[in-house]
Amino acid sequence: MRQARRTPPAATAGVWHVETADDRAVLKVVHNGGDEGRWPARADETDPYYWRREPLAYLSGAIDAFGVPAVRACVERPDGSVALWLEDCGEPAVTRGPDELGAIAKRLGVAQAQPVASEPWLAPGFHREYLRLHGIADDCARLDELPQALCHNDFHPGNVLADGSVIDWAYCGPGAVGLDAGVLVVDGIADEVVAPDEADEAVDAVWSGYTAGLGRDDEAVRRGFLEGARRLRWLPRGRKPAWDAALDLIDRLASGA
Repeated sequence: MRQARRTPPAATAGVWHVETADDRAVLKVVHNGGDEGRWPARADETDPYYWRREPLAYLSGAIDAFGVPAVRACVERPDGSVALWLEDCGEPAVTRGPDELGAIAKRLGVAQAQPVASEPWLAPGFHREYLRLHGIADDCARLDELPQALCHNDFHPGNVLADGSVIDWAYCGPGAVGLDAGVLVVDGIADEVVAPDEADEAVDAVWSGYTAGLGRDDEAVRRGFLEGARRLRWLPRGRKPAWDAALDLIDRLASGA
């Protein structure tokens, strides 16, 4: 058994790769780890940080269009946590170029062109609450007016495995079209998955791929894309070169350069 993540958000007790002589799977244990920090866990199913959302999303089929690992088992544990056993689809790629991001974005657009499932636990408002928890005052009212899609809400390259499977669905819910695509590019720069000198090329590839998959290229999508890209504007400058590169990209996108 190998632990995959040592500093999980509050809704995740741990993630492990489990192997036997002839089988392997991923075990993710989710629990209500408390309403603290920037990635809290909450008990209200209508809250964007509802702790049981990920197993519900997998079992409901609401996220199947995105390409997700198959569920091997979902077990309620005596301590109140939930053990989610998933197909082991490997790891995310360490680095990714513009063409690969464009292909990911196209699949995302195809999935987000589908109708949004109606479930009480698919709560809107994640982007607004994310910004608040990161110290950014923004009512996001303009986003509520945009066309809505089922958003992953943490669609950085590390949550897309090398085989294309998308993982970590704890925060999914309705949100503006374009948000996830904007996150994909700028989080990729900040996380050092995308080279800074390929940032502008990556933006073009993601935008082209996403709008082709979505089947629309208009101002509403562009507004959502820009807001998703701006999500990391809370990062402090001068800490890491990759963060500075992400902030520089945000500035260029905001100015239309």
